[in-house]
Amino acid sequence: MPLLPAGKRVLVVLFVPSVERDGHAPVDQDRWVERALSLLGEVFGGATAYPKARGIWRDDERGGALILDEPVVVHVYTRAEVIEDTGNLARLAAFCRSMGRETNQGEIGLVIGDEYFAIQDYGEDVP
Repeated sequence: MPLLPAGKRVLVVLFVPSVERDGHAPVDQDRWVERALSLLGEVFGGATAYPKARGIWRDDERGGALILDEPVVVHVYTRAEVIEDTGNLARLAAFCRSMGRETNQGEIGLVIGDEYFAIQDYGEDVP
């Protein structure tokens, strides 16, 4: 009998912004954190949100303007077969696009495993 059960090895990290792309208008961050936790809990079995971090993002489409942000970092560990499931990926992608649109972002940051995804296309989701 193994000492520990098989582990979840794939890290998923989502950054929930605190301000819109202009760097001034606040977003309803608590709402988006709750929505992210719910989604990640449903899809991956749980998630943890860390208190506000300090960050900066360079908006190249606005002449390199630096946007100060206090994102909440939400993370979960999962198994490869769970994150590679097309239905799970579709739900996660749809959430990121929705958050990007509704919070007026230049980019939504998502990490899966050791890869960072800079989500910038917020086109409407197809059911």
